[in-house]
Amino acid sequence: MYTNKVGCTVYERAVENRMEKYIRHFISAIYWEDTVAQVQVGTSMKQQDSVLCIIPSASISEYVPKKDDLLVCGRCEAEAPPENARVIMTVCDFRHGSNDVQHLEVTAQ
Repeated sequence: MYTNKVGCTVYERAVENRMEKYIRHFISAIYWEDTVAQVQVGTSMKQQDSVLCIIPSASISEYVPKKDDLLVCGRCEAEAPPENARVIMTVCDFRHGSNDVQHLEVTAQ
């Protein structure tokens, strides 16, 4: 499967003692695509940026991203997510069929 980035960092959202905290996971060898679209809201147009991140099955470890986690392109060493982190909206699991095409599709805004 074609990859164009070294990897991404996913900040898993967790709650400990009623406090929000993040667990950092690095996923290597991904395909990352920034998309820009315009959506009509009433009589005005609104720009909507999003990300498509394709994770080949070979890059998937024990952790699978889920909705509402935060996604950042590249390796982040900070414990807290950076300002440019994107919220994961959907995760589609396509780990069936030939080993060469098995992957996860993650979209984030």
